[in-house]
Amino acid sequence: MRDVEMCRHLLGVKAPWDVSQVRMDVQSRQIHVYLTMGRSWFGRYLPDQTRSRWRHTNLGSCQTFIHATLPDDISDQDRKVAFLGESGNEFSHGLASRVVDCLQAGMSYRQVCELMGIDVHLAWQIRLAISEGTLPGVAADVSQRLKAEAPGVARVTQIPPGNDPVWHNMLSSERPMEVRMLSLRLLLTRCRQEFGQLRGEDARRLKINEIRRFFIKHEKQLAAEIEQLARFRDDASGRAES
Repeated sequence: MRDVEMCRHLLGVKAPWDVSQVRMDVQSRQIHVYLTMGRSWFGRYLPDQTRSRWRHTNLGSCQTFIHATLPDDISDQDRKVAFLGESGNEFSHGLASRVVDCLQAGMSYRQVCELMGIDVHLAWQIRLAISEGTLPGVAADVSQRLKAEAPGVARVTQIPPGNDPVWHNMLSSERPMEVRMLSLRLLLTRCRQEFGQLRGEDARRLKINEIRRFFIKHEKQLAAEIEQLARFRDDASGRAES
């Protein structure tokens, strides 16, 4: 109970959100905080709800992860609190804001990642969000400096952003896609099977970001598949115009 009260205070959790459970992994120096909206019996979650996980700013020397479900009818004010994140992201608003503050103070991106213990996978996500302009309060010179520090990052933008309708069209379509990488073939099959059964935009956005992150991670091996993504967009545009 003391851990719950401590995390509630340190994270600034206020109604309608509440801390239902805290799990500490001493060996990996990680703290996992589980949130609910209001108090639920025994902190249980309904099985059909989609729970997100976000990396938040550290508590002391421990990496902090927030686990919560974002209801479809949640207000913008309750959704934008620092300890939460967007349903398709793996970082909280607070962590993204801290990264932006450090960059605008003159630190390099590598220095920021080392300071906060951000791994390569999460670093790519935050960097892409900055490059695509989806993070508020980022000065233009920060985006330019990031590209100058690592010119190869700009190449990633040939993969459509997460809000591009091509992803929804690909996952909702039965049209075959020529895929040479076995792991992508299996992922695409599973995502297509699950996509039509998902309820709510947040759940579908999570699925879209799952497969998009795979494309980003393996971009060098997926040139042919990325070209096919463009054809999905062309097909969608053609249907809209006809």
